[in-house]
Amino acid sequence: MFYTCGPNEAMVVSGFCRSPPLMIAGGRVFVFPCIQQIQRISLNTLTLNVKSDKVYTRHGVPISVTGIAQMKIQGQNKQMLAAACQMFMGKSEHEIAQIALETLEGHQRAIIAHLNCGGKD
Repeated sequence: MFYTCGPNEAMVVSGFCRSPPLMIAGGRVFVFPCIQQIQRISLNTLTLNVKSDKVYTRHGVPISVTGIAQMKIQGQNKQMLAAACQMFMGKSEHEIAQIALETLEGHQRAIIAHLNCGGKD
């Protein structure tokens, strides 16, 4: 059975004769029913609003920061696509965005904690 996907999607074929699994970003593939399975992952760009309220800097000054980040799974780089499939396969775009947002919030808080705002230098 033939399957196709658009340029904003990748397919992963696993099962019989597919070790490691075959990853196709924006293309088509033949899948043997019952002995192989196909999964899809979105390659759409996600925009995330990263907010950190009242994070204390190195000198104890509370700062609130809002940042915007855009995230995209790179479909043409096979290593990056394989890593993204390992982490995000079977998850919706909302779940992927939530995981990325929590990671970015943690990094943003760590950066703010090392700032020298309002202190004696």
